[in-house]
Amino acid sequence: MIRSSIFAATVALGVGIGGVANAADLLDEIQERGELVCGTLNYIAGVGFLDDKGEWSGFDVDFCKAAGAAILGDPKKVRFVATTGAQKFPALQSGEIDILSRSVTETISRDTTLGFSFIGPNHMTGQGFMVHKDTGVTDVKQLDGASVCVLAGTTTERYLADWFKANGMSFQPVAAENSDQMYSMYFDKRCDAVTMEPPYLAIRRARAATPDDHVILETLIAKSFEAPVIREGSPKFFKVLQWMHYGMITAEELGITQANVDEIAKSSKNPVVQRFLGVEGTIGSDMGVPNDWMVKVIKAVGNYGEFYNNTLGKNSNLQVPRGMNALWRDGGAMVAPGWQ
Repeated sequence: MIRSSIFAATVALGVGIGGVANAADLLDEIQERGELVCGTLNYIAGVGFLDDKGEWSGFDVDFCKAAGAAILGDPKKVRFVATTGAQKFPALQSGEIDILSRSVTETISRDTTLGFSFIGPNHMTGQGFMVHKDTGVTDVKQLDGASVCVLAGTTTERYLADWFKANGMSFQPVAAENSDQMYSMYFDKRCDAVTMEPPYLAIRRARAATPDDHVILETLIAKSFEAPVIREGSPKFFKVLQWMHYGMITAEELGITQANVDEIAKSSKNPVVQRFLGVEGTIGSDMGVPNDWMVKVIKAVGNYGEFYNNTLGKNSNLQVPRGMNALWRDGGAMVAPGWQ
């Protein structure tokens, strides 16, 4: 009886394992379909934006273009779906979209209770400050006694109070009910500083009558790790996206850019570079994509530094400093495992 029970359990376990192993991975489905469906923003320049010509651009958009290049060999084989804050998770859970690349903050509850897998994080941000240049403030520690515009009833407001208290500093909160009101009060000089995530501060600065009159401070008082998200249950799809993210960082470390990737692929004798670009080895095909997949990714959006700078950083209208998004060797937090 015991042996029969054990046998039955073993058979059931084997069937279960076989069922999981044989379940269709989303990577295969996307390749068969010939299109990657990406949920993103459509109204924030530099992050996710759809212009009047029907062209999509921005940091989150370009991640999906890179994924299209990696999986389908073409960054144009991506269909973008604009999602609202309320729609984003249901759209992913229902299968309406394959990937959500929409400045989603990774938290333990989201990672463990929603059936999602986070890629990265590929953007590290947090709560920062923008100040009027004529205040002379260049560091957050100089804000002692300052008036700060902040959204009422938010975690931003709580983090602000906690940080000032923890640092033995005082401030005068100028609370706003919504973002438009908050920035209006700031630009009307009803406060010395305004607090929000740096990319959004940069967007508002770019819209100002005289953008150079405003300075975004580099120091953050709270962290926010943002990452693209997929549904759990497609390990091949997950691995391709995760290593694509690592690959963009690795390309920057190796000095491989959009401009030189083809030449380096032809001429480099470095075994790490040869494996990385698919000249030698089977890293790509082992994951279910062409061996030169990273060449296609880099040609589509560049290495991580180019990817960041062209959308949010120094080559964009936003001019958001890289901060934690710099490479580890440059004092940032972007790091990737070895390509062996």
